[in-house]
Amino acid sequence: MADIKEIILRSQIAPVSQPKAKETKGLSESVSFDSILQEAELKVSKHATKRLDSRQIDLAKMDQAQLKSAIETLEKKGARDSLVLMGDLAFIINVPSKTLVTAISKEQMRDQVFTNIDSTILVAPKE
Repeated sequence: MADIKEIILRSQIAPVSQPKAKETKGLSESVSFDSILQEAELKVSKHATKRLDSRQIDLAKMDQAQLKSAIETLEKKGARDSLVLMGDLAFIINVPSKTLVTAISKEQMRDQVFTNIDSTILVAPKE
């Protein structure tokens, strides 16, 4: 008799399945809003932060939209590590990670050799 009760109880208990995550207008489940925001922003490495400070380069005054646009262009061309020339400034940017690796002002550009880059883009500074 105990076996019949156990069989009845087991037949009434359904396995619990995890609810499916809702898709958001064509975005896959693995893409989150935070990851989209992180991809859109330009990251600055510790080395670049030191160079910006020591060379008195203020990125806040620069039109970051131009740098982002340059990165988008470089991405389309398959660039990895690029030299971005903008007016009197030069930037080395790792394109896949959208990371500013270093920044160089006009004074430091003299007699410099840029190594480990695969592309260069000229960006007109906004006036």
